[in-house]
Amino acid sequence: MSLVLRGMCAADIPDVLDVQAAAYPAILNEEAGFFLNRLALSPATCWVARDAASDAMQGYLVAYPWSGGLPPELGQALPSLPAGADHWFLHDCAVHPRAQGRGVGKALYEAGRRQAWEAGLRHGCLVALAEAVPYWLRLGYATPVGVMPGLAEKLRQYGEGACYLARAMDSVVDRGAAGQGG
Repeated sequence: MSLVLRGMCAADIPDVLDVQAAAYPAILNEEAGFFLNRLALSPATCWVARDAASDAMQGYLVAYPWSGGLPPELGQALPSLPAGADHWFLHDCAVHPRAQGRGVGKALYEAGRRQAWEAGLRHGCLVALAEAVPYWLRLGYATPVGVMPGLAEKLRQYGEGACYLARAMDSVVDRGAAGQGG
């Protein structure tokens, strides 16, 4: 499968919702308004992957500059991004089940991380669902040291076993992502 990676646009949202519904339990699905909100706040950090032959959406990535503190509420609109944001918050990287294991997640991650690096963001953070924790650990993410008051309550909305993970991004060619599938 040959992929076309490009910035997300509003016309992609129906396909994004389809991929989300195929990839996650309904309880975690966010509304179109959520995606439009993040796209409006940070269009350069939201990506889609489409099949070059059929144009079918294979996956998407929604990320944005963040403060590195507690993750935002799941599904809630943000009025603005934090001033002085120094982290790349990877809110969601979803791959349609038909495309899993074909490098779609890796391609989206690398494109998004490259853009974050170019924007001066040198740290990444995310909330990993329980089943995705091993994948993100292989990419160099780890549980931050220290206690963040309120984190346990935030993580409950993502389901049992969800973890907040972070890492320093050491260069445009990210050694942690080398050789990883997705």
